[in-house]
Amino acid sequence: MSGVSHQPPGFARQIIDKYVSSQSNVFLVYGNTRDVYPVEPGTYVPLVDFFVQALVKPDRPSAPRIVLVYDPATGITFHNPADRLLIAREIGEERLASVLSAAKRDTVTACAALREFTRINVMVPLEGNPQTKIRKDFAIIIRYGEAVAPASRGEALLDSDRLKVITLENWFSDTAFVASSDIVFLVSETLNGVNERIVDLPYCAAIRIDRPDLDQRKAYTEYLISQGQVESSISPEQIAYSSAGLTLLSLRQIVQQAAYNKQAITPELIFEKTKEIIEKELEGHIEFPKLTYGFEKVIGASRLLKKLKELKACLRGSDSELMPIGILVPGANGVGKTFIYKAFARECGWVAVVLKNIRGPYVGQTEKNWERIKSVLEAMGNVMVIYDEADTEIGGRSAQTHDVDRRLFGNILKMMSDPYNRGKIVWVIITARPDRLEPDIKRSGRAGEHLPVFDNEGEERSVFIKHVLTQAGIELDAFSPELHREFLELTTNYYPADFDQLLTELKRRRHLEGRLSPEMVIDEVKDFIPSDIARQREYQELLAVLECTSRELLPERYANLSREEVQRRVQEIRASVGLS
Repeated sequence: MSGVSHQPPGFARQIIDKYVSSQSNVFLVYGNTRDVYPVEPGTYVPLVDFFVQALVKPDRPSAPRIVLVYDPATGITFHNPADRLLIAREIGEERLASVLSAAKRDTVTACAALREFTRINVMVPLEGNPQTKIRKDFAIIIRYGEAVAPASRGEALLDSDRLKVITLENWFSDTAFVASSDIVFLVSETLNGVNERIVDLPYCAAIRIDRPDLDQRKAYTEYLISQGQVESSISPEQIAYSSAGLTLLSLRQIVQQAAYNKQAITPELIFEKTKEIIEKELEGHIEFPKLTYGFEKVIGASRLLKKLKELKACLRGSDSELMPIGILVPGANGVGKTFIYKAFARECGWVAVVLKNIRGPYVGQTEKNWERIKSVLEAMGNVMVIYDEADTEIGGRSAQTHDVDRRLFGNILKMMSDPYNRGKIVWVIITARPDRLEPDIKRSGRAGEHLPVFDNEGEERSVFIKHVLTQAGIELDAFSPELHREFLELTTNYYPADFDQLLTELKRRRHLEGRLSPEMVIDEVKDFIPSDIARQREYQELLAVLECTSRELLPERYANLSREEVQRRVQEIRASVGLS
């Protein structure tokens, strides 16, 4: 497997190193397995063809091989029809036809047949020395590894699935096979999709194919341009940068579709199409919210904005050591946490990503979903992952937590702590109940910066109220002193979400009656009954005070309270309201 004509992709180099050094001859290849890969400059092929042309090279005189491809849907096929004749010569055509026919109907039979093939010594003359014969080794490519060796995840397997795993395990553990020069590629979309007994075998090496990086996307764009498949007024570098997270096939799809529709290829078009493809590919587990505003839309919150502007300067720099790994965002319901941090993402120029519905109803599906999400996020870079309602979404490690949630939580922690992701991925963990989060995720080195959002107070609250009324075409300063005072008294206990609802009611009143006077505003305020969650919001706000890691972010009403006093009030509310 040596002598590759050009520098192969990283995953191929890993396979070569492990095979040549006799560490492995079974390779579980997973990740970006449905793309195209360069076998030489200017030649891109699918994965099976890449194995054959770049690694196996069956026609090479120094290491001829019989290449067998097994697909559960189509059975066992020979890459070279001449090799089929060699096997038929050894075992007989009738028996070979019977074996291949049975392999189409049953995976266990197919795996057993593949193992038996590798035990056949097919001897052929050595090129240049016909008197000397050498064994023609086998290269076997097994597609859809998750179907051939399905994962159990501690659950009981069907007898048929268990037999598949046992058949493969016996084969890959056979000392004669391990000592041979044969090679097996087991291809799966995710590592979690393959049974752990196969993954853990000592001579089975798990090799991940990452999504193409910036240089690989640039090289492929240049290839498309050289083939006349795309014309663009922007450079390959710009196309490559805007398509972060895409496979090469998806990149080709975008540029060819744009050419067909006679659309100008712009960074904006590439980026929008990239988001569309990734959202579809990940089946709704990831969403790219539209970031249409920055800090100019955030009214008040001056202390927090000052801190976020400092972080913005670090995130727009090049020193990853200055960048946060994660930010915990506690705060009461309806205070505007998500709104503010989406503005933060826009200001930093980072892509905002919202994760949702990661858990799946079937065994192992959650782990598969996470593995696919992880590969996309790491390929994109400059991503701000917004995890809203984190206390119910992230999971944990307690005894009451389901195994699936514990594994998901562990995977998130590992990804956050990976030095490779520092400066590329920032986690924004948003919750009204930070007390329900495990300490592991809140500690330094993960979401170690706790930057809560509090209700505005004093002058900032007045500015916010004026801004809300302005959206309805009402100037608070135009109210009479009596109505002005009455409005402020009636809205004393309003929080931002209440004002948003009031704004909707005022806009409806204007639409129905064609005008909106100060008296009509007061009528609407008197009619509107806000949700009675003041006690719960106070509890959530006190929790945010306890979590806050920057004293300057604390509002005046909490600045001089001791930690003991805050904890006492938390316990008091918890007991009186019955919060868990």
